[in-house]
Amino acid sequence: MQTKFDKVSSTLGQLHVEVSEADYKPSVEKKIREYAKTAQVKGFRPGHVPIPYIKNLYGKSILVDEVIRVASQAVNDLIKEQNLNIVGEPKPKEDSYNIDWHAQKDFQFDYEIGFASDFTVDLQKIQAITQYEIEPSEEQVNNSIEDLKKRFGVDKEPEVSEEGDLIFGKLQQEATEFFFQSGIPTDKVKADAKAQFIGVKKGDKLKFDIQSIFETVKELGFATGKSDEEAGQLAGEFEFEVERISRVEPSELNQEFFDKVLGEGKAKDEKEFTEQVKSIIKDNYRRESDFLFDFEVEKALLESVAIELPEEFLKTYLLEVNEGKATAEDLEREFPAILRGIKLDFIRSQVARDNEVKVEYNDILDEVKSEIRGYFGGQGGFDGMEEFIDNMAKKQLEGNKENTRKYFDRAFGRKVLGFVKEKVQRNNQPVSVDKFNEIASESYKN
Repeated sequence: MQTKFDKVSSTLGQLHVEVSEADYKPSVEKKIREYAKTAQVKGFRPGHVPIPYIKNLYGKSILVDEVIRVASQAVNDLIKEQNLNIVGEPKPKEDSYNIDWHAQKDFQFDYEIGFASDFTVDLQKIQAITQYEIEPSEEQVNNSIEDLKKRFGVDKEPEVSEEGDLIFGKLQQEATEFFFQSGIPTDKVKADAKAQFIGVKKGDKLKFDIQSIFETVKELGFATGKSDEEAGQLAGEFEFEVERISRVEPSELNQEFFDKVLGEGKAKDEKEFTEQVKSIIKDNYRRESDFLFDFEVEKALLESVAIELPEEFLKTYLLEVNEGKATAEDLEREFPAILRGIKLDFIRSQVARDNEVKVEYNDILDEVKSEIRGYFGGQGGFDGMEEFIDNMAKKQLEGNKENTRKYFDRAFGRKVLGFVKEKVQRNNQPVSVDKFNEIASESYKN
């Protein structure tokens, strides 16, 4: 087999592949012998079908498969040898498959390949980025104290459910033998279905159409232990038997509450408690500041690394793979964001390679668990909740490659970003909430 690769620009190349009979003949003959051993052909005993008969029945399709496989392998080998950051897929030229499969013994294929231009990532080039320290208002402090009273409230197991309770029990469907130990937050249930979950007690059995309960497939997935796709396919009437009701009642402003929130003896009265809560709120607001900081870090990465992409090649590819789903107008509107995402993915991968940044299973699991905690909201303080979340997270990943890949990508992006942030200098700057919102709004626009 012979290949010839010519770079016609910094982002496009032409690959010529010549496949001779010697390249594919051994594998074709091997496949034919394998077919002869396993083929079920009327008039012959299994494993005793004559080779010429197999060639006559399957020879041409085997030939086509093997020639294409050999050519495709040549393309993949070339991509690895040249260390190309491929964009889209190699595109065969229109006349590449004008082949006489009955007469030809040697075959030629020509491909157009799009890739990112050569680039390097130098984190030292990134200038210092501002980290804003947000100062909360008095109203925000008071609202947060009310929230803390609920969050650090008393866990109770009432006999009868109310709105806001978390109801645990057995979810099953007899017809399909479906069974799952489920937890249903009443504040996540659709408004028109909520009445079924209010006023219930231990031992009650509720019956409902499974698709009528939650607003989103994601929430249904958490309640059933299924992936989004699997949850969307659930149908029919299910039964839910109530086993336990969990409720968090707001705490009083007393020493026990102060100790529970801050630690024993950290605040002796309401004034000291309020001052420390203000400090806690600043730390909480830091999440918003961190989100903006992350955005600015990624923007600085993109600005510090010069990457060219084959834009017209990419547009053609995207229109072909999204035929019937997106128009040229849709693509033009979304194209800047697409380019940004592709460039950022290449930069992340390069940073990971250069610095041996790796994602472990627990990193992926943490991504799932974080999402599940958000689903349960503040109802997370009772004994056994973390074990419940851990088991549910593992269920989401178990045997589901698509789900695992999705959460892997999140974990990878988070881990690389964390590494870059350790290398970037920060300028800390105090700012009010309103001023921060103004700064953030302007930054996200650009």
